[in-house]
Amino acid sequence: MRWGRTVTAAAAGVIAALGLTGFGFTWPFVIGWSLVVVALALLAQLAVPLEPGVDAPHIPVEPDRRPTEISRMAWALNTHTGLAGTQITRRVREALRQRLQRRGADPADPAKRSLVSALIGPDLWARLEGPGTTIVDIERALDVIDALSPGPSAEITTAPDAPPISTGRASLFPRHRR
Repeated sequence: MRWGRTVTAAAAGVIAALGLTGFGFTWPFVIGWSLVVVALALLAQLAVPLEPGVDAPHIPVEPDRRPTEISRMAWALNTHTGLAGTQITRRVREALRQRLQRRGADPADPAKRSLVSALIGPDLWARLEGPGTTIVDIERALDVIDALSPGPSAEITTAPDAPPISTGRASLFPRHRR
């Protein structure tokens, strides 16, 4: 606490004491209420943080140990159940939506659903929007995103109902366990 604030609180107590004395109150009453005024003035000056972690001690974290968005998305993949979390599903769905919109197929537009199905397959978008998105669905979506990438070889050469061909990207879900 700063000395200026303490002096201000003491001055408020002295002013209260002089005011109460002027009205003819007894000294024990004046001293008691002056101390209450000083205490209230000191409490009113406390800075209470809105966030609980503001006054916590700062512990420096090494940059290589700081969690990143990629590590959080990796933890969103549950390899035991084969399900993908909402964080990675949302991110992949948005990337796929942007690639589809570049091709003129907006998944939010019901009139364009047939074009979306022709580009990515009949059930992939529904699997990404609904609950229970699996890691295999995320891998399929990433393959489609790679196939829809803007470039000279951006055309899809497989049938719409066939799974997309591999793009050489490492698998998110290992096919075998050690």
